[in-house]
Amino acid sequence: MISRCLFVGALALAACTNARQIVLSIDTTAGVPCDIDRIRVVATAAGTTTIDQTLKGERLPVSVTLLDDTPNGNIQVDIFGYKGDIEVMHATGPLQFSSHRVDEPVLLEPTKCRPDAPCPLSEAMAAGAESPSAARLACGANVARYSASAGLDSFVDACQVPNSGKVLMTGSSVPVRLPDLEPALLASGFQFYGRPIHRIWVAKNGYIAFSQDNPDPNGVLLPGPLDRDIRHAGAAPPQQSVMVFWDMLTLHPTGVCYELDGAPKSQQLRVTWNGACLTTVCATDNLNFTITLEETTGRIALTYGTMAAGNPEGARGINATVGLVNDATGCPAEDCSLATGLCKDGVMSCGYSQVFSNTLQDPGAPNMQFVPVADPD
Repeated sequence: MISRCLFVGALALAACTNARQIVLSIDTTAGVPCDIDRIRVVATAAGTTTIDQTLKGERLPVSVTLLDDTPNGNIQVDIFGYKGDIEVMHATGPLQFSSHRVDEPVLLEPTKCRPDAPCPLSEAMAAGAESPSAARLACGANVARYSASAGLDSFVDACQVPNSGKVLMTGSSVPVRLPDLEPALLASGFQFYGRPIHRIWVAKNGYIAFSQDNPDPNGVLLPGPLDRDIRHAGAAPPQQSVMVFWDMLTLHPTGVCYELDGAPKSQQLRVTWNGACLTTVCATDNLNFTITLEETTGRIALTYGTMAAGNPEGARGINATVGLVNDATGCPAEDCSLATGLCKDGVMSCGYSQVFSNTLQDPGAPNMQFVPVADPD
């Protein structure tokens, strides 16, 4: 356990004394370090004291001791969780010094203590008292890339599976969250780039994303190459995403279907676009494709069924982008090996795997599989 002492009201760290104390024991259900790798505690009373602590899974919980140097015993405490420089969790609320020492467990939960909607500190403390740290999600291996190859899987239409879930989106391009899947995901081992998958967003335009927040809240991202931001040629693609056929699509009334198949620890998650169209109103076009995630191996498969459209070149990918993207920061597409996921130097990870973008595929978009590659830490 990591232990730190802070005088609330002083502007620097101080040695522990006999002052009244509140000892916060901070843990999280998020994956460490793949979801969260740093905790910041900010305590405010007569002044403000801040402490940052880098995390390692085996060193949690973090113990922070607040020492009373306040005018009236009242303090405001904010606890932030970070992944790199990005705030991913936030708990906030007042505390009151009372007896000589009060011990308070705090549990940061990614779906409840969000940056845009911080959880009350009282709720995080109640969760900490009830939940063991064993509930923490395990990170996968250090996966910064995937190796891509021709897929061996056959197309499976999740819409044909009894009791499959359905997303019946309107004309909006704003991705839709699938909250009914989240309890199963939290209990599963599904991962993407070594990070546990907590939630899934489905976009009508042919991709899914696993980010905490909506990857395109205004529905304005246009399909295009995954290296646009690297080239400073346009907006970055939605991060933490799988594009099976990222194009300007209209959905058939069936919508997008999803299903979990198999026993826990060896499940497959399938998401299928059934009868999608390239026209503004879905009429005679018939585009069908599925994303499959494997829980056990982390493998991702992209498969295609009937791909027919009044615009034959459109059905063959002339305006589409296909691939995976974590955070495209490595190198331009011509310097990125699809087979290895490495840049031309053979060391740097691309941060994405682009099969093709705006390029006619003959005879059509190929079935592909992506296998995570575990690199040394």
